Amino acid sequence: MSKTREPASTAAPRRLGLGLLGVLLLVGCNAKTPGQSTTTQPAANAGAAGALATGDAISAPSPTVEAADKSADPKGCADPTWASRRIVGFKLDGCEERDWDHLNVDTAGGSTAVEGQRTEVHYALVDQTKDPTAAAARMAYVNQAIKAGAHLVSNPGSSDTAVFTNKTPQGEFWYVYEHGNGNSGSTGTYSLTTVQVLPLRQDVQAHALSAPLDPKNHVCVDPPWLTKQFDAYKRDGCVSKGWDQVTVHTKTGDTALEGPRVSVHYTLSGGAKDMTALAVSRNYATALRAIGATQVSRPDDEDYVAFTQKTPFGDYWYVYEHGNGNSDSTGTYDLTTVAPGPLVQVVKARPMQGVLASSGKTCANPPWLVQQFDYFKIANCNYRDFDSVTVTLPTGPKTLAGRVLTTDFDLTDPVQDPLPLYVKRNYVAALGAIGVKEVSDPKDIYNAVLTQKTDQGEFWYILSHSSGNDESTSAYELVTVQIGGPPVKTCTLEVYGVNFDFDKSILRPDSAPVLNQLALLFSTDPAYVAEIGGHTDNVGQPGYNLKLSGARADAVRAWLVSHGVAASRLTSRGYGDTKPLVSNTTDAGRAKNRRVELKRANCK
Repeated sequence: MSKTREPASTAAPRRLGLGLLGVLLLVGCNAKTPGQSTTTQPAANAGAAGALATGDAISAPSPTVEAADKSADPKGCADPTWASRRIVGFKLDGCEERDWDHLNVDTAGGSTAVEGQRTEVHYALVDQTKDPTAAAARMAYVNQAIKAGAHLVSNPGSSDTAVFTNKTPQGEFWYVYEHGNGNSGSTGTYSLTTVQVLPLRQDVQAHALSAPLDPKNHVCVDPPWLTKQFDAYKRDGCVSKGWDQVTVHTKTGDTALEGPRVSVHYTLSGGAKDMTALAVSRNYATALRAIGATQVSRPDDEDYVAFTQKTPFGDYWYVYEHGNGNSDSTGTYDLTTVAPGPLVQVVKARPMQGVLASSGKTCANPPWLVQQFDYFKIANCNYRDFDSVTVTLPTGPKTLAGRVLTTDFDLTDPVQDPLPLYVKRNYVAALGAIGVKEVSDPKDIYNAVLTQKTDQGEFWYILSHSSGNDESTSAYELVTVQIGGPPVKTCTLEVYGVNFDFDKSILRPDSAPVLNQLALLFSTDPAYVAEIGGHTDNVGQPGYNLKLSGARADAVRAWLVSHGVAASRLTSRGYGDTKPLVSNTTDAGRAKNRRVELKRANCK
C-alpha cells in the first residue's frame, strides 16, 4: 500500500445515457460461447411492437438492419438478443462483460442507479456509403428494443441515446443504445449495453481476530482477519514491518498511525474474469462490517476502504486499496492491517568510560552499545587512534578529530527489514536515556549526530543509513568519536586525517583538526616523547616512497614544533612501504597503510 496515498478522485459510477460509453472500440472480450451473450435475456416479444407511445422516438428513417455475418466477429462477442439485427455497413468491433457493475443511467425522470451483470458491445462503421445519421441509427435500435418488449425511459428527444427497461419472468433488464464517434449527420461508432439487475455476490468473508498481528511471519499468508477472498485473485507478495508510519484517509481527513504493519498484495490470475473496482471494494467493506468493524473512509470512494475495530489485542485498522486498473477493472489490490502502538525500544546504551580503543582482531559492538537489533550483524569495524570525520549539522559542516571507531551492521532477516526512521528513533532514544543530545536535523530520517561532554572527553555518536530507502534498512553504520580524554599509554598510535597533495610533502589545510589533537596529546602528557613515522602504500618506486614519506614526517614534526611542542620531544623518519598494516591489494588496504605513526620513545 502507498502509505501516503492521496485520496483518489472518486470515480463516479458508470453513467449511461448522456455520452460515449466508458471504453470505445475494445478489441477482444471475455470468453463466452461465440454468438451468445452471457447475460440471460428474455426472448423477443413480437406482440409488443405497438408499445412505443406517440412522441417516444425522433421521426427519422430507420437504416437497413440485417442478421449479419457473424464469422468475422471477435471471439466470444455477439449481438445482444434484444438487438440481434445489425445496421448494414457496421461490424461488431469488440465487447466487454462484467459479472457485476454499478451504472447510472439517465432517464426522462432523472438519473437511476442500476446494478447487475453488464454486457457491452461496440460497433464500427466499415462501409462509408452506409453511414446513417445519429437519429436514424438510434431509431434502428429503438424499434428492436420495443419489439423485444422493452419501454423507452430516456428523453425521447435525444438523437444520441436511448435507455430502455424490460421486466420479464427472467428478471429486470436495462438496454442502452449510445452514439459514439460522429455527429448528428454521421455515426462512426455506437455501443449497446445490456444490464441484468442482480445483487452483488458476496465472495469475501472475514472473522474476528483470534491472535495479534505477527509482522515476523516468514510465510506470506492472507491477513489474520480474512477467511476467504476472490478465487480470481492470488497472493502476489507480502510486506511486513515491526513498526511503521501509515497514513489512513478517513472521511474527516488523514489519520497518522504508528505500529506494526502487514500488507498483502493480490493480482488477478491469468485468464480470470476482471472485476470492477466497486465490486471488489464493496465485498471487503461488507465483510468487515459483518465482523463489527467501523468504516472510517469515505463511503463513495470505490478505490479505497478503511475500517477500524477494537479487539482483545488492541485497536486494529484494516485498509483495502485498489491498485492497477480503473473503475472498470481491478488488476491488483492491497490489503493492509495496522496495529497502532508505541515504538518498541530495542537498542540499549551505557555511558562511555575511559578511552575509546580497538576491540582487537574481532569486531564487537562499540563500548557504549549494550544491545542492538537481533536481525543485524556486525559486518566490519575499523578503529583509528587519530582521524577526522566531517558531520552535517543545521549550522553547516563540522569536522571532528580524535579517536574514531567505525562499526558497520548488515541486515540478516529481510522479513524484519526496518524503516530507517525506526532505526534512528531507537538509537536516539537509547543515547538520550544516558544524557546524549541530538544536534543534527531531527527531520532527517536516515542520519543522526549526537554529542556529550564528559570528564572523559567529548564524545560524538554518528548513525548513518548505509543501504536501502525510506522503507528499508539493509545496512547502517555507527561512528564513535572521542575528542580529548585521558592520555593514551599505548606504544604506537596510528594517525589518519593528516593529508598532503599528491606527490607532495606540503600539509593541506584540512589536516589541522587532527594536528591540533596531536598537539593536545603532547600538552596533556609532558612526558610524552615520540618518533613521527611516515608510511605509504606500495604504489610507485620503493626508493621514491621512502624519500617522500620522510619528507612528510618532517612536515608534521615542523608543524608541531611551530605550535608549541619542544623539538627535543620529536624525531621523524620515513618508512615508505616497508611496514604495511594490511595487504596492499585493495583500495581500502592501501588507504589503511597510508598513515602517520607516533611511536612513544622507550616503550615496550
